[in-house]
Amino acid sequence: MNKPTLALLAAAALTFASSCSDLKKSDDKTTLGDATPDTAVVARTGETAGDVAANAANSVENAADKAGAAVSNAFDITKAKLADVKFPEVNLPGVTIRGNDDYEVYGVDEKVLFDTDKATIKPGAAEALKQITASITQRFAGKDVRVLGFADSRGDKSYNRALSKERAEAVKNYLVTTNKLPADRVSTEAFGEEQPAASNATAAGRQENRRVEIAVKVK
Repeated sequence: MNKPTLALLAAAALTFASSCSDLKKSDDKTTLGDATPDTAVVARTGETAGDVAANAANSVENAADKAGAAVSNAFDITKAKLADVKFPEVNLPGVTIRGNDDYEVYGVDEKVLFDTDKATIKPGAAEALKQITASITQRFAGKDVRVLGFADSRGDKSYNRALSKERAEAVKNYLVTTNKLPADRVSTEAFGEEQPAASNATAAGRQENRRVEIAVKVK
C-alpha cells in the first residue's frame, strides 16, 4: 500500500474517532438543561425531554378538566329536592325560600324586581333585596352565592336567555354594590326558558316562570 493511501486512511480514522467522541459527550449529558435541538437527552430520572414535555402537557390537561368539573358542579340545584323554608327576617310578599342540606334558595317574583321585558331593578325591590342580603349575611356568611335568571317560553329562545342573563347580572350588581355582599362570592347563571317552575300554558304559570333565584351553597 503506498504512502498517500495510508495517509488518507489515517485521516478518515481520526475523523471517525472524533465523531464517536462527540456522540459520547452527548450521551453523557444528564440534565434537561443540556438539551439542544439535535440532542435526545436522557436525564437521571430516565425520562427524555420529550417524555417530560408530554407528561407536563397531560398534567395541565388533567388539571383543566378537574377545574372545569369543579366549576360546573359547584352549583347544581336543578335536580335538588327543595322544601319550603321560613326565615323570620324575610317576610315580604313575592319572596320565597326553599332549601335542603346543601342549598338555600331565595326566589323573587319578576313583578317585585323588574318591569316587563326590562332588566333594570325597580326602586320598590330595595327592601326585598335588603332582607335577602341580611338573611344571607346572618346565616351563611362566607358562603358562595349564585344569582339564577329564568324566563317564560314566549318569544325567541335566545332573547329569553339574554334577558334572564341581564336580570341575573343586575341583581348580582345590586347585591354587591348596594348591599355589600363580597363580589368574589357572587356569580350568575342564566337559564332562559329552561327549568320552568310552572306550566307556560297559562298566564299565571308564565308569571311564575319569570323569576330570579338567589342560591346559597351552604355546604
